[in-house]
This record gives sequence, C-alpha cells and structure tokens, in this order.
Amino acid sequence: LLTSLWFASSGMGAIIEGLNVAYDVKETRAWWRRTLLAIFLTIALVVLVITALALMFYGSGIVEGIANLSGFAAAFTTVWKVLRWVFVFVFVFLAFELIYYFAPDLNIKQLRWLAPGAMTGLVLWLLVSFLFGSYLNFYNNYSVVYGSLGAVIILMLWFYLTGVTILIGGEVNAIIEQAAARTGDPEANGKGEKLSDESARVRSAGAQSP
Repeated sequence: LLTSLWFASSGMGAIIEGLNVAYDVKETRAWWRRTLLAIFLTIALVVLVITALALMFYGSGIVEGIANLSGFAAAFTTVWKVLRWVFVFVFVFLAFELIYYFAPDLNIKQLRWLAPGAMTGLVLWLLVSFLFGSYLNFYNNYSVVYGSLGAVIILMLWFYLTGVTILIGGEVNAIIEQAAARTGDPEANGKGEKLSDESARVRSAGAQSP
C-alpha cells in the first residue's frame, strides 16, 4: 500500500510540475514539502474520486436497499437518485479545487480564480470518463489481446486522461488570472509572478490612489 501510494504521488508530482508550467513559475519549495504535498493531494483525490464513483455507480442500489430495510417511501429513493449526482459533482469539484489551490507554487491564491478551471476540469473529466466507459462497453475484447494486464492498462490510461483534464483546467485558471493581472487586478498573479502579501497591498494601494 505504501509503495502504491509513493508511485501514485509521483504522478501527482508531475501534475504539480505541469501546473507550475501553466503559471510559468519555478518550484521553490523544499523537496520534502513537495513530496508530502503530493502524497496529501493523492490521498485527497483518491478519497473524493472513489466516493464520487461509488455514488455514481452504486448509489442507487445502496439507497434502494436501505429504503427496503428501513421502510422509507419511494419518494426518498427518487429524490436520492437526483441528489447523488449533485454529490458526485461536489466531491469531484472539491478534488479539483484542492489541487488547483495547493499544487502551484504561488504565494497568494484566490478561490475566485480557481472555480472556472475546476468546473472546466470537472465537465471534461465526466465527459472523458463517460466516453471511455462507453468505448470499453462496445470494444470489450481488450482482455483477449492483453490478458490479465488489460485491466491495469485501462486503469493507467484512465489516470492519464484524468491528469490531462486536471492540467487543462489549471491552464484555464492561469489564463484567466493572468488576464486579470493585465487589467490591473492587484490580487492576481501575472505570468511568472508570485505575489506576496506585501506586494499585493502595495498594488492595491496604488490602484486606489488618485
């Protein structure tokens, strides 16, 4: 388990590097801090995404079983079938937000710059997962070609596609924030900038002065 977590965090480390490239900043954090951050983000991503997938594929059956045992009305089951998709969106959205907030090596991070990329990454992730799952349903002869390794190859490919959606969302965030910096927003990081609290206050004071 520890070995799997270590190698999975290496993939998260690559995402951290990719987001630094999107913001055009250099990594200045210590190696041990970056490693612990990658492990933390990996655990958070796994927990949130697995919870979302469990709700997506098994939520309806679980609630129907609970309703049968506890005697809940059929309306409860119907409402839950709708609400579970809300929870799926919330869990995956939180996973993307955590990555975009902690992964880039920026001193000042505003949540308002993270929502557009998180929403973009969420929609792309759901679309890619749906299309990839549909492809596997129609062309399910991979086990004949690859044998028992087919499941591993599929999982790695899905991880790769997930990483691509995360990086696309991060690029969206970087473009929006850098555009805001060019228009004079004192709390926005420009391309290659790492604003500190002091520099943000100086910018804000300069923007407010006549």
